[in-house]
Amino acid sequence: MHELGIAQQLIEQAHLALPAQAAQVTALTVRLGPLAGLSAAELRFGFEVVRAGTPFADAELTIEAVPVRVWCPLCQVESAVADLEPVQCPRCEERTVRIVQGKELILQSLAVRTKEIYDT
Repeated sequence: MHELGIAQQLIEQAHLALPAQAAQVTALTVRLGPLAGLSAAELRFGFEVVRAGTPFADAELTIEAVPVRVWCPLCQVESAVADLEPVQCPRCEERTVRIVQGKELILQSLAVRTKEIYDT
């Protein structure tokens, strides 16, 4: 169940990004490419399991899909790829393309509630 480890790492990285006055995380947005090594459903499951007892316990997880884009050395063009089996240039069907987008798992944003600070 590698999705638990990936979700744990995501929470750890997000925790490092929290401002000092953050009391609770209300939302977390990530960008996920289809070649990242896990599906949105797997990431969602892992997040549900590992968020308990953390500032992320009540956070809403939003997953933005990132399309696959490749660079074709023959066409000299970057293109979006719809069919991933196999990954190839959609123009000339060359298979020795360079993947330039679609492997991402990126923490995009956090929304937090801050602690009330009162001067006395």
